[in-house]
Amino acid sequence: MTRIQSAISILSALVLMQTQAQSDSPASTFKDCETCPIMIVLPQGKATLGSEIWEQGRLPFEGPVREATIAYTLAYAKHETTRTQFSEFISDTGYIPVDNSQCFSWNYSRHLGYVSWHTWDHPGIYQEESHPVICVSWRDATAFAKWLTEKTGRTYRLPSATEFEYALRAGTRGPWFWGTSSAEACKYANVADFSFRKVYQFDAPFDCDDNYQNTAPVGAFQPNPWGLHDMLGNAWEWTDDCARKNFDDPPLDGSAWLDGQDADCSQRTVLSGSWVTGTGAVRAAAQYHLGDDYHSQIAGFRVVTVVEE
Repeated sequence: MTRIQSAISILSALVLMQTQAQSDSPASTFKDCETCPIMIVLPQGKATLGSEIWEQGRLPFEGPVREATIAYTLAYAKHETTRTQFSEFISDTGYIPVDNSQCFSWNYSRHLGYVSWHTWDHPGIYQEESHPVICVSWRDATAFAKWLTEKTGRTYRLPSATEFEYALRAGTRGPWFWGTSSAEACKYANVADFSFRKVYQFDAPFDCDDNYQNTAPVGAFQPNPWGLHDMLGNAWEWTDDCARKNFDDPPLDGSAWLDGQDADCSQRTVLSGSWVTGTGAVRAAAQYHLGDDYHSQIAGFRVVTVVEE
């Protein structure tokens, strides 16, 4: 066994031990209205963020590995925002999504680019109302959070990239919160896999079958150790972080990387991977930057709030 293989085996064991320990403690939850998202109160603490040097698909800007601290009580939506929830927002406000006449779409061989008349309510793939809303931009997601704030009296917003990775990892390390096995992915995430490959012919698939070729209902897969569903796969999720060139000096206190910090805020950061994403990008540390008005069949969001104590 090589040194790298030995390190991976040890890390995998530690991840499983941490996962078991974290899952033994039930999380506190709340809802601010009947149709509001279920919020899970996360523990405060430290987390090791970024990708390990041995991770498959690792990009240079994902490192170095660093320690972040969440010293406040963060409540995180248990599920991605659903079509039902977004529809209520549209009905209540009359909001017209940014550039709501097209959506970046995918076909069997890669992507089609922007397709006219693919919108959040008719995205060009099969969806039920319990599926995550997609074909929504960062600006649309931010407008939803503002509406939810006004509706409930509690301040909701999109998470920072640090908060997202902290919540996703739930005390674990490595590419996936379930361990280091590609074959285990389909218990926890809707990803590019055997079902996906029956229709689409791109990306390196996971070695398993989740029985979904496109998006899945939120909560259809097992949660991470803190009870959060679909933190990997299903839909890439918007965060508040602006695009930046590297990770030389990222915020380590949970705040978002914004203006004045070598940031381009015409683009925002997404994490988690999606139903079209294979092993290279469905990883806890994987991040990409997209225009704040970008709409895609693979991008959605969820909200967070800080609990006052």
